[in-house]
Amino acid sequence: MTTTTTTTDTAEVAKPVRNFRNSPDIENFYRFVHENDLRREAKMIFEAINAKVNKTTKRKSRSKKVQ
Repeated sequence: MTTTTTTTDTAEVAKPVRNFRNSPDIENFYRFVHENDLRREAKMIFEAINAKVNKTTKRKSRSKKVQ
């Protein structure tokens, strides 16, 4: 009697995540924010990050146009 078992760990295989909300890290972050009632603080952090990112992207796009 010969038995062969092949196991594939699909959980350990890193698949590219198309939607960032499907990422376990992001899900854990949102769960942490919700459980610790940190919605206001998280919103302030995201607004600061968004302002910083938008500021740098505008600067780069304008510098390309001016030649």
